[in-house]
Amino acid sequence: MQIPSSLSNITARVLAESLDVQSMSKIADLLIPNYDIYKRSGFPANIPIQKQDASRQILRDVIRCNSYLDLVTILIRFHTEGYMGKKYPIKGLKALLKELNDMGLVFDQVNKMFVEDAAKRKTRNWGVLSEGREYILAFLSIDIVGNTRLVKQYSPELIKKTYAHLREIVQKAIDKRNGRIWSWEGDGGMVAFYFSNKYLLATLSGMEIIHELLLYNIMHNPLDKPVSVRMAIHGGPCIYTSNDEDIKEIDVVKKVMDMEERYTRPNMLTVSNIIKTSLDTQLSKHFKPLEGDMSGDFFVYQLQWEN
Repeated sequence: MQIPSSLSNITARVLAESLDVQSMSKIADLLIPNYDIYKRSGFPANIPIQKQDASRQILRDVIRCNSYLDLVTILIRFHTEGYMGKKYPIKGLKALLKELNDMGLVFDQVNKMFVEDAAKRKTRNWGVLSEGREYILAFLSIDIVGNTRLVKQYSPELIKKTYAHLREIVQKAIDKRNGRIWSWEGDGGMVAFYFSNKYLLATLSGMEIIHELLLYNIMHNPLDKPVSVRMAIHGGPCIYTSNDEDIKEIDVVKKVMDMEERYTRPNMLTVSNIIKTSLDTQLSKHFKPLEGDMSGDFFVYQLQWEN
């Protein structure tokens, strides 16, 4: 995350006006283990460090290790809850939060972290995931069935229009659940979920896409045959990267793509066991074991007409 100089100046001032050097060092140690302000700044240990100098040094070190938002989160906690039984009123915190809000970041009181204000901006990392850090995410893989055949059979204009409608269906389903499209090509893409009950939100998104696609095929599809998709959901730890090629090498991403390609039939949503067990009983009962050798690992959801 790029920190503008105006935000950096406000943050340094908030630290210096609200905390002594020992308290600032304590916060820095929470973010950077074994933090030593004297070693970091080069000040001799027998000379007291001024609060302004300490705040600027700590801020530089925190920004360098991609922990700026973690720093502000700790300041909010110190201000509202205190730390080890002591309250720390943080002067200027309101102005600092306003600066972040103007950048499109808001503090989520439920998850105790900063998230993007979706009304102002949407980025792949929600504005908070840091390069090289590990996070738990859920991934939804989507693929249009028979893409090559469709492209050959219909005009480019008709295909473009149809695929744009599909993209809109996907976007609408994931936007309401704070999902992000990590990649999208002509025949499908990869969607990620991070906040709240991410496995549930990914599952509900996949189910909604199946339902909406059925209605689209009945009422609005300009082709003379239904558009079908295959979808799969899996989740787990992954090291965040903004590089498109590196994303493809993430184990959990490769797993969900393999699930979609090898074990998913048209108009079917396949979920891994880890996703299935995270769902409540009312929802999980709609997922049936996959037939065959992988019956204990994968479960499927699909719409079927009643006899």
